[in-house]
Amino acid sequence: MRKTIPALVLSILSGCAAYHARPLRAPALAALRGPTHRALTAAARALKVPGLAPLPLDFRRPLTGKELGVIAVIASPALRALRARERIARAQVFAAGLLPDPVIQFSALKPYGIGAAGRTVALSDGFLWDLSRLVTRSTDIRMARERASAVRYRVAWREWVAANEARLAARQVYWLKAEWTVAHNAAEFWKGHEGVLARDVRRRLIGRRRLLFLQAAQDAFAMKAAALRRALKAARIALAGQLGLPPSAPLPIARPRPVRPVPGAPGALFRRAVSRRLDLVALVAAYHSADAALLRAVLDQYPRLSIGAAGARNSSGLSEAGFQLSLVLPLFNANRGAVAIARAKRRALFEDYVARLSAARSQIYRLDAAQGSLDRELARLKGRRRRLARTARAAQAAYEAHALGLVSYLTLMQELTAVELRMTGLRLDRAATTLALITATATPWTGRAS
Repeated sequence: MRKTIPALVLSILSGCAAYHARPLRAPALAALRGPTHRALTAAARALKVPGLAPLPLDFRRPLTGKELGVIAVIASPALRALRARERIARAQVFAAGLLPDPVIQFSALKPYGIGAAGRTVALSDGFLWDLSRLVTRSTDIRMARERASAVRYRVAWREWVAANEARLAARQVYWLKAEWTVAHNAAEFWKGHEGVLARDVRRRLIGRRRLLFLQAAQDAFAMKAAALRRALKAARIALAGQLGLPPSAPLPIARPRPVRPVPGAPGALFRRAVSRRLDLVALVAAYHSADAALLRAVLDQYPRLSIGAAGARNSSGLSEAGFQLSLVLPLFNANRGAVAIARAKRRALFEDYVARLSAARSQIYRLDAAQGSLDRELARLKGRRRRLARTARAAQAAYEAHALGLVSYLTLMQELTAVELRMTGLRLDRAATTLALITATATPWTGRAS
């Protein structure tokens, strides 16, 4: 007996969790350095995210938008924080399945005062176990599992959105650089001819008003180039932040290929999105969790029963043993408030789901219409640019042969530059629209294109 009690105590204590202190600031600052290339490559090969396929990363060449999207999923600090929330939800499922601990009671009452002589110490002990937790255990587990599923789907949705946002950010960096190059080259082209224009003005070959008009157009290109340079720097820093990398980290980006348009009528796209979009699936799981919470609140209205064993020895030395029951009577039905709250939460989640469906449908129809409009505008500008490029080549040859005036040549080059800038901006708008539609319809990525 002497060995049994210590062994029992040790076995109980061995199941208890241990506490270990963990500092905050130093590990957090170390995490800002971001993962190594080797760690990112290994994680990308083992990627398991709906809609995203594992990719082999090669940091010796420029990265595509898809590869940067996968890196964002792996290394984004915001996503790492969300995945930590997912671990909390899994721990809550574990906690919901645990059985209630039994309660052991013991008391010792020593007689004193008049008549206490010859009396013994009165002892009582008992063992009590709450049976009501057995009734609600399956509901608790269902509620926790549905809540964990909602969190898991929300995290997966945010991963999907973050991957597409990084893919778009990579395109934005690339096309901003291309747009800046066009504007910068236009400004440099003007500087190369400023001396000739000034000489022609002095010779009265060009009117001053015409010169001021040309200068205003070129000043606009110079200001555009300066604004694009600032936007490009901000876009690079923002992309590094999305990837969880330092702002100064080098990010060579490959030339993006055209994003394939999302096929299908908007009505069919919306119907597919209802089952594919993980934010909508998360709301369904949250609704089921709220439904289980309502059932749990209803079950808590009924009497709660605890059963156990009891033993006692009174002060006369007489020992007794038996069982005991504990019953909580819901005379005042204090749990009606919890039932009303749970019912209201379930209704609120239903309305949230309807509102999200309505917003998704509107977004898909709007993006589908914008995608078609941008395609037509790009096709029109491509044709115009081809014609202007041919005319510009002929104009350059004529100018060099002194068969065309400088003003006419510069005017044509300004028009070509304006069309190229417009096309570059439209390419980015088209990519943003299509990637937003890919996100809204949860269309899986295919192929190696960026």
